Amino acid sequence: MKTNIYFFTLISTTLLAACGSGGDDLESKKNLLFEKKQEMDKLKAEISTLEKEIADLDPSFKTGNEQKTLVSVVPVARDNFEHFVEVQGKVKTDNNVILSAETGGVVRSILVSEGQGVGAGQVLIQQDNNVLQKNVAELETSLTLAQTVYERQKSLWEQKIGTEIQYLEAQNQVQALESRLQTLQAQMAQSSVRAPFSGVVDEVYIKKGQMASPGTQVLRLVSQSGLRVVAEVSESYLGKVKIGDKVLVEFPSLEVEKEANIVMIGQVINPDNRTFRIEIAVPNVKGLLKPDLIAKVKFQNYQKENTVVVPTNLLQRDKTGDFVFILTKDKDGKSDIAKKVNVERGDTYLNKTEILSGLNGDEKLIKDGFREVADGSKIEIAGS
Repeated sequence: MKTNIYFFTLISTTLLAACGSGGDDLESKKNLLFEKKQEMDKLKAEISTLEKEIADLDPSFKTGNEQKTLVSVVPVARDNFEHFVEVQGKVKTDNNVILSAETGGVVRSILVSEGQGVGAGQVLIQQDNNVLQKNVAELETSLTLAQTVYERQKSLWEQKIGTEIQYLEAQNQVQALESRLQTLQAQMAQSSVRAPFSGVVDEVYIKKGQMASPGTQVLRLVSQSGLRVVAEVSESYLGKVKIGDKVLVEFPSLEVEKEANIVMIGQVINPDNRTFRIEIAVPNVKGLLKPDLIAKVKFQNYQKENTVVVPTNLLQRDKTGDFVFILTKDKDGKSDIAKKVNVERGDTYLNKTEILSGLNGDEKLIKDGFREVADGSKIEIAGS
């Protein structure tokens, strides 16, 4: 160690001398620097020779001057290892529809606003139907008269007064007017746009006073219930997932993860990407889920209890295969050294890798500094 201190002191002195001499002439400084570098190389060679000669005479000198690598260690863990397959999906619902006008007419009133919750059957938009109302009123008056005539004609016919034709004509008149009234009432109903299910009005596309023709889009209605996540799974997992299997569904934008069940498995393989469809029923807690929200679906395809698990980043690979460095003692049992251990790796998930062979689970892995050591390198444990 003293030799090294002497060496570095000499180098510093030499370099300082070089900087302080040579004048302002650039060429002379370059020549001087070249000379000093030659002197340094000569000194290094002499120091190396001296260290070797001293170590041959005094083995303790080599031990005292041998450089150690500072590392940290972590115990090998035996744990339950689980591997999940992750696929991307989206929130879907059948109750996400755009409602259209069924008949032509001016929009007389819009009875809801965007974001409002509505019930099934509730009138959302009313078109003008004044003409139909008047026709219905006239028809109801005619029907009342026809029913009176029919009741009297029926009474007379039962008393064998009058002809059967008169009775049948009165009866037919009532039936014809009732049919026409039903038709007008149906047309009246078409002038009202009603909610087909309970939900929330997402967008209103039309304004009061605007003319709506049959098929004109008037608003979007979305249900907050009956949501499901739809995902595409590789055909390599066909038969490994079943209806009723539990999966984990994560919504990254909400930072929410839920456990749910597979409720449907598609029967067709998509020829473009070799996947099949699965659907997972998900509860809409607090109404946070929206149609087309991105989701991650994770289903377990491997599990093993009480197995050796190591951090994936501590695994290295060379021409002999995968290996790790563990803490052990030298042959004298006095110094800590790094030992290279070849291992057989299994599955990897979330920076954890199962080790199938090579480790027993009672070793200590070299963590910090594992890339700076070699097999047999002397090491110093940080904090020890």
